[in-house]
Amino acid sequence: MDLGSTVTLVYTGKLEDGTVFGYATEENPMVFQTGMDMAIDGFEKEILAMEGFEGEKKTFTVGQYEAYGEYLDDYVVVIPTHQIPKRDIKVGSRLWMANDEGEPTLGTVIEIEGGNAKFDLNHPLAGKDLTFEVEIKSVEAAPENFVSEHEKRQHMKEQSKLLGGDQGESYR
Repeated sequence: MDLGSTVTLVYTGKLEDGTVFGYATEENPMVFQTGMDMAIDGFEKEILAMEGFEGEKKTFTVGQYEAYGEYLDDYVVVIPTHQIPKRDIKVGSRLWMANDEGEPTLGTVIEIEGGNAKFDLNHPLAGKDLTFEVEIKSVEAAPENFVSEHEKRQHMKEQSKLLGGDQGESYR
């Protein structure tokens, strides 16, 4: 399969203990263009290694570092409940908040005690190896002159250096 191909597939994603964390069905398949950062790295790498014919099946495991990264204790924060605009939170509630860089991130309340709420800002699948059972439904060839997101970022970095270096924010 070529980088830039548009893939339609069905899958079941499971954790090591067999718990299903995600799926795409015949009625609602996953459709994505490879090379456009639309799937986790390890998943896309495994899909690209397939031949890409209709009905092709594959089972593979993506390690945490090629999925959602390792679980980081530093991503657990405590916030006084009086500073939280939504007052009816409970353990398991998920709220949008800003991280240290001011970017929106989703946090899960994991504990409420003594006027404080403990939020886990890690992705719910961080620190986990993910097993996928995949079946290809169709593959459309990559468009002519396809340029991946990675190639675009590299090009922008090179252009930035040519135009005077790393001034301002980096292109993402």
